[in-house]
Amino acid sequence: MIKLNSAIPLYQQVAEDLKNRIEQGEFCSGQSIPSEAKLCEQYEVSRITIRNAIAELVEQEILVKYQGKGVFVRTPKISSSLTTFKGFTYFCQENHIKTYTKILENKVISANAVMAKKLELKDGEKLVYLKRLRHVNDRPVMIEHVYLPYSKYGFLSKIDMENCSLYEKITEKTGLQIEDNCYTSIMLETNITTEEEIVLMGLSEPDAVFVLTETVYMNTGNPLHITKQVLLGDYFKFFMSNKVNQLSMNWKKM
Repeated sequence: MIKLNSAIPLYQQVAEDLKNRIEQGEFCSGQSIPSEAKLCEQYEVSRITIRNAIAELVEQEILVKYQGKGVFVRTPKISSSLTTFKGFTYFCQENHIKTYTKILENKVISANAVMAKKLELKDGEKLVYLKRLRHVNDRPVMIEHVYLPYSKYGFLSKIDMENCSLYEKITEKTGLQIEDNCYTSIMLETNITTEEEIVLMGLSEPDAVFVLTETVYMNTGNPLHITKQVLLGDYFKFFMSNKVNQLSMNWKKM
């Protein structure tokens, strides 16, 4: 297992072996690995060697250290584009991650001045409001608030949306292929979880979150819906493509 006379440093050998054990399923995503003392016994090496091996795997984003809690196998982050119009479910599938959705609220509300302006409605017009708790590998990681004009999508308030794709339901009822005919305007911020978000996400204390606010437009320029997502920072990362962004700008001009 560990070769003392190898040209490969001991800590790298330990790191590689730990990585193999993780890949083979001995330690699962989110699970803690053995303590430094236990690893010293297993590999018959010094504590500094174990610490260097762990540091190597933390650098590779395979492990993550939590102060006072230990070292855990890092849950792979969901890589999501800020410029390609695809939904949460799509990016989970792309990252081979199991996901499901729980509906917290599905009701009709009145649009306030801000919502009415963004959706090009009159103040007080009806909206369908969906509040959803999105899970990754049975872990709640996102709270999503979706606002749609009732005049076009009122049917959504009358059906069971539990574990349903919003866009699939709209396509089923209207024939509209949303993901192929839309672009978005996005604002991405960071914040700390509120008391309600701590409870919903099963946290023991406040944590860092991304707050992504998105207005979705049809390629005709008409607004489709507004979405606000609160996402746990440990589970998501974002990327951009200037080429795709330029295409979106071209669509808006059409």
